[in-house]
Amino acid sequence: MELQYEIKEQDFIDYNLYFIEHDVLMQKTIRKLSFVMAGLVLLGGMGLMYAFKSLTILSVVVYAVLAVACFFLVPAWMKRTARKNVRRTIQRAVNKHICGTKTLRLLDNGVQMVGESEDSLHPYQAFKRVVCAKDQVYLYLDDLSALIVPNRAFTDEAAKQAFVRILEERMEQAKAEHPDTEN
Repeated sequence: MELQYEIKEQDFIDYNLYFIEHDVLMQKTIRKLSFVMAGLVLLGGMGLMYAFKSLTILSVVVYAVLAVACFFLVPAWMKRTARKNVRRTIQRAVNKHICGTKTLRLLDNGVQMVGESEDSLHPYQAFKRVVCAKDQVYLYLDDLSALIVPNRAFTDEAAKQAFVRILEERMEQAKAEHPDTEN
């Protein structure tokens, strides 16, 4: 099976946002950061008001509202920062090859990815899992990196499901044949 498709900047942004939204460790980090930022605003603001002998019920309410706003805005800020950083990364001259035309082949011995400045072969047992997201299919090689296949690479949903089924079958078969290979 062979797929040809164009990887666009938005595909990498979507992958990073998917990671932010679905990775347990990332979610835990964002929650901690949200609590810390909210606590800093609340305690820092009240401490400042106390130092200036201006601490009132109104100032406590204002800083509490600001703290709640910080708590809920941190995840949106993290996603915005991720978008900006992905764009910056792709725009660097050394990373321009990340986007462009890709050819992905399911061969007997693995998945071949061919594109500008890349020609890689990943044995099926090297893949950790396959995830169907809203607009893409991610072929995870480890917890952080994946091959991105946008849904537009498939003629329809049935073709996408057939691709995923074949890939998962080959991954399972390869892992059964190579039980010593761990992911």
